[in-house]
This record gives sequence, C-alpha cells and structure tokens, in this order.
Amino acid sequence: MKKYYYLVATPESLIASHLNPTDFGNYLAVGTKKNLRSQSIFFELDPDKLDLPLEYINQKLVPYDNGEPKRSVYLSIYRVFESIPMEALKSLFLVTDDGKILELKSKDHIPEKKREIHLYQQFNPFKTMVASKLNPVEFIVFLTDPNKPVSVPKLFFVELQLNQLANDPTLPLKNLPYRNPAHLRECLIKLHQSGERLTKTVLRERQTELPYRTIEDGFYIGDHSNFLFYPFPGYEELESTYFSWWRSALVQHFQ
Repeated sequence: MKKYYYLVATPESLIASHLNPTDFGNYLAVGTKKNLRSQSIFFELDPDKLDLPLEYINQKLVPYDNGEPKRSVYLSIYRVFESIPMEALKSLFLVTDDGKILELKSKDHIPEKKREIHLYQQFNPFKTMVASKLNPVEFIVFLTDPNKPVSVPKLFFVELQLNQLANDPTLPLKNLPYRNPAHLRECLIKLHQSGERLTKTVLRERQTELPYRTIEDGFYIGDHSNFLFYPFPGYEELESTYFSWWRSALVQHFQ
C-alpha cells in the first residue's frame, strides 16, 4: 500500500498513513470513537524531502490483519513544525467537523492589500490571536528573527477578517463572530493609536475551533528566509466550486 506523510496542526504531530488526504482528513474528523468530532488542519508532506525513520515505519505501517489500511502511525508529537523543511510542504487541507475536505495549494506570492491592522490566529508554535500593523511576510520575518531576544524558528498562522475595522477600529463589528468584541475593539484602538507598537495580543490561547468563514485571504507558514501562502477561495468559488465543503463549514455539527 502507498505510504502518505502528514504534518497535522491540530494537534501538532507527524503521522504516516496508508490513507490518502481525503480519507485521512475524514478519519481525523469522524473516523474513530476516540475523536470528539472536530475540525482538523494538516499538510501533506513530500517524503523525499524528509529524514524519516524508515525501519520503524516499515515495521509499524502495515495493514491490519483483515487487510484494512493502517490509518496512523505517529512519528513525532513535539516541536514537529520546526523540524520539517519548507520544501517538504505540499497541499494544506482544511477539514470540517463532519469530515468534509478542502485542499489549498501554495503560492510564494502574496497579493498586496491595503490594511492598517491585520488580525492573525497562530497555530504553531503557539495559539495566540494577535493584531498587528505588520503584513503577513513582515510578521513572519519579525517573529522568526534569530537576532531578537524573543523569536521562533517557524510560524504557521491564518489571517482573519476585520473588514472595515482594519482601518478604523471604531466602526461596527457587524457579522464578525469573535468572542468578547469589546475587548477586540479595545486592542485594535490601542494598536491604532500607538506610534511605536507593532503587535497587540488579543487572545493568549485559542479556546475554540477556527470559524472557517472568518478567514480573510489564507494561511501562511514561514521561517526567517522562506514563506508559503495558501490562499483561501473567494466567496463566489465557495458558493459554487466548493459548495459542499462551504455548507459544511458554516454549520457546527457536533457540540
């Protein structure tokens, strides 16, 4: 059977599997009684760009006695993202809580958009929500700078919608479903009014699943010298090409 390799963000882990990305995503979301029915986000990896424990994999990644494919063999669960080369990253997959899969392809070009303030939900190496005056590439470079006293080797995050609040934090929140909107507005106003401050923590720890409908333009991953952008489909594409996934993403199926 073919072997696949996945870098899972929720929770962080490196997994070998016989399942293709669609089946693997469904398995993560709803395929076992151990799972509480939740969304998942993961990358497929190129094994030719990885340093893998092949002897261990060949020993453990074998079909079950009844011939079913082996669903998962954990290869690492600690500081995995920083150990994976950027060139090994293939598609990014977003899984809804009922197992629908959306594949995102990477680009190394980010379109310019005029926003005074950005809102980032980080996934690794921490789960902080941050407002920032830095655009995504500047944000990656800022936090992965090894010459700074506080830095990280690699960063994975998504930009979230602020709509008109990105340029004027006093405007109405409208349909943005963020917890404690008064606190969010206060953070944005403080950042907007500060001449020197570049970032402001909104939430120290992500406490709920990511509402996919709040994604602004996509996901970003990078270190100090490289980055990849995984663009999220526009509304028209979501309503047509990806209708089944989008309808699922708008509904919380399991409480």
